[in-house]
Amino acid sequence: MSYSLTVQDLFNKNHFQKAEILAGHDGVLNTIKWVHILESKEIGTFIKGNELILTTGIQLTKEKTLFEFVEQLIKKEAAGLCIELGEHIQYVPDNVIELANLYNLPIIVFNEIVPFIEITQEIHSMLINQQYEMIKRLENYSQEINKLTLKITHYEHILMRLNKYLNVNVAFNINGQQPMFIPNEKHHTYKKLRSEYEKIGVGKHFAKCEVNILEESYGEVCIFSENRTINEFELLVLDRTVTALSQYLLRSLYIEEKQNIHSRVLLESWVYGTVEDSVITSFLQEQSFHQLLNCSYFVLIDHIKNSKKQFDLNYYKLYSRTIFENKGFVLFLLEEKQRLVYVIADIYGYDIKLRILDCIEKIRNFRKNNNYIDLNVTTAVGQILKDYKLIHQSFETAQDTLLIRNNALQLSYFYEDLYLHQLVLQMQKNKAIMDLAKNYLQPLYEYDAKNNGQLIVTLQVYLQCNCLKKETAEKLFIVRQTLYHRLAKIEDLIGKDYMLPPKRLAVELMLLATQYNFQVTD
Repeated sequence: MSYSLTVQDLFNKNHFQKAEILAGHDGVLNTIKWVHILESKEIGTFIKGNELILTTGIQLTKEKTLFEFVEQLIKKEAAGLCIELGEHIQYVPDNVIELANLYNLPIIVFNEIVPFIEITQEIHSMLINQQYEMIKRLENYSQEINKLTLKITHYEHILMRLNKYLNVNVAFNINGQQPMFIPNEKHHTYKKLRSEYEKIGVGKHFAKCEVNILEESYGEVCIFSENRTINEFELLVLDRTVTALSQYLLRSLYIEEKQNIHSRVLLESWVYGTVEDSVITSFLQEQSFHQLLNCSYFVLIDHIKNSKKQFDLNYYKLYSRTIFENKGFVLFLLEEKQRLVYVIADIYGYDIKLRILDCIEKIRNFRKNNNYIDLNVTTAVGQILKDYKLIHQSFETAQDTLLIRNNALQLSYFYEDLYLHQLVLQMQKNKAIMDLAKNYLQPLYEYDAKNNGQLIVTLQVYLQCNCLKKETAEKLFIVRQTLYHRLAKIEDLIGKDYMLPPKRLAVELMLLATQYNFQVTD
């Protein structure tokens, strides 16, 4: 049942038995959504579209006025025009008929007086009853499809029910995959109708509805038919079906994420570099993405700090996976205590850092705007490599990057951007080097602690400004005489030779190594 009233349906009603259609025969299938009795030549905001207009033509007696009136109806996409011929309009001019034929606007004439009020009441009653029946049937369908999602083992059953219920072709596009067709035919028709739809932005024979999971696009369901028009009721059924499909997919993905531990041992040995290359090669060949053996890889770590609140991380992991997959990445997830380790393959192969950053920011916003607002996460990205066999190197560098970012969150997410800080971290891992740095700078730290002398800051800024006293004083917001006094004190405590080229470089590194404490973790 279409739940729509067309101009053609009017001729089955009592008041239209003697009516005659003068023009716009090709528009008899226009849908009527409401009826207006209109006796003003100025339409204004009265007409919204798909209305049937009834008029006696009190203000339309002139041919030019009637022509302009019909022009306005066409622009407003009225369903049709009914004219009572008689005192005000004796006939419809040829130019008006030609205009109506050109734009398929049906013009129906009554050759005798008809009760417009009764016509309006009858049609409105029909429309209201149709709407009631449509809502009732739609509600029954919604209940049926929701019950179906509790019984089935694959989402294809939902699409099959949609196909059977509406008797239209169905296509399901999951992002990054080939469409699934039910029935598995009409591929050429689908491409043709979709192309027409994309060009115009609307289509009478094609409709689509986006499948969203956790506020992100997962794909879209399309319905199409080359033999008939997709009507309003079918669009509503499509919408209810997609809602049920989204809920089913979310449940399925949640369960899959929760139970996906079979590959844990393999992933663990992969990131720690204790598995044979042939095992990883076989594993990647089994995946649905054939190019996984020839793309870039990196490890991303989400370090989850201790929290009094317990979080169900499955939706968070599911959302993260969706975000990365939408940006052209393939994820393998290893969950460890207090951290999520993602082994990520880049399928697209361009602007990789930009896309990674976009994903990280979207996930960060998701935590802010949802139930994970109190989840304290630090993210670090390891070295980006061309060879999946070297993933353990990316994992090691991701861990180093995490150590750095845990104590300096303002720094970049990427290992490649932290060369100096990575060097400092390696220094901190060497006790002998750190003892040397602490012993050398200890007099300055002790003086600052006792006298609030700010010698360490002064020395660091002085070196950063290439030992230019004027710039150093301006950057420290002090007068030059104060700077001279501080520099003299520094020379007294650590000697005058700190400015010699070899020692100067060492002093800068020692300053960084003693100021940051990258090895302290929660």
